[in-house]
Amino acid sequence: MFNLLSHSIIQHLGYLVTFLAISIKDVLWLRIVLAIAQILAGIYQWIEGRIDIVLWNMIFTLINFYHIFQILDERKPIKIPEDILDLYKGIFYNFSTKEFINFWSLGEIVSKKNKQIIKEGQKQKHLLLILSGKVQVKKNNKLINILNRGNFVAEMSLISNETASADIFVEENVEFIIWDQARLRYFEKINKDLWIKLHNILSKDLIKKIKVFSAD
Repeated sequence: MFNLLSHSIIQHLGYLVTFLAISIKDVLWLRIVLAIAQILAGIYQWIEGRIDIVLWNMIFTLINFYHIFQILDERKPIKIPEDILDLYKGIFYNFSTKEFINFWSLGEIVSKKNKQIIKEGQKQKHLLLILSGKVQVKKNNKLINILNRGNFVAEMSLISNETASADIFVEENVEFIIWDQARLRYFEKINKDLWIKLHNILSKDLIKKIKVFSAD
């Protein structure tokens, strides 16, 4: 009777932990709890003499442990260079440090001076982030905004795939980091979480600009 009760408790604990797992949003904790559930299920099946089921639970547990270590490695803090630390803390704080460094490495730093870099109505191929200097945003030759360090340029075209909605001018030496938009859109297929984080960042930047424009 006691053994039967013990077996039943282990089985129900396994079900309870599985229930908890599917209620968890964080992927790391989801994997940890699933691994615990598989271990409990394996113990129960071992007691029942179902070695074949135990082997399957061992495989599931090993897969979960593999992903747990992979996630821990991805979340391991990486030192961010001082010259871009303010951008990480102010803009990319939802990225892990590793995600941010990897994302940053996809870009190319360029300088532009005394020229129009974007023309209204043109299709844009790059996403730009201002690192230094100031950028003028004009519509119908009227100045509607001035952008500086930490502001994105051409984010609307990445979000909506539409053409530029204004003219962009630089009248001094301005430094940008630029990313290829086609390459960034590929994240939507291979790294959905990163794409959502980037999309949220660009949406916030766009909302700030709309508020400034509306206030004027």
